Amino acid sequence: MKIKTKNLSPKTYPPATPEQTHSCDGGRGHLKPKNGFVMLFSVLISSLLVVVGLSIFNITLKEMTISTAGRESQVAFFAANSGLECALYWDVHENAFSKPILNTSDIPCGINISISTHNISNTVFSFNITTDVDSPCVEVSVEKKTDSAVPPVETTTIRSQGKNTCVAGARNVQRGLQATLTR
Repeated sequence: MKIKTKNLSPKTYPPATPEQTHSCDGGRGHLKPKNGFVMLFSVLISSLLVVVGLSIFNITLKEMTISTAGRESQVAFFAANSGLECALYWDVHENAFSKPILNTSDIPCGINISISTHNISNTVFSFNITTDVDSPCVEVSVEKKTDSAVPPVETTTIRSQGKNTCVAGARNVQRGLQATLTR
């Protein structure tokens, strides 16, 4: 069968060839049902790519959250370590916590030092690490006990609680360290 073609206006189409029609549609030019498969396949692939992209985004978001929490925990730990080292230094080298009167100038560890409790057996003080508004801070407790043994044995317990920030309402992370000295 020979088909003649001629220039057609944009709104008219050439008649369908036998390959483009169903055997049961009477040759009216309908498309084969297989031609919708490409559209279905492309929608499935697109959906799969969206799911993979959202999964990768979700994993990345969780990794960032874990990373931030780890960093803040490390800041709190280093603040606690600074408080512990400060108290150890001033106790071992200057015997500052055995004095009947303790001034903030006796323990120049950081900024905004405040002494909340002091007596010969127990001292609690706190300070900020830097001058930043949301800087790490630490609270240190120094407890001294002397037993009645001969010669007397003095036990000093230092507890240091570091915080990543001292801003109220912020996402605070707190880490603590404890050291015990026997002399």
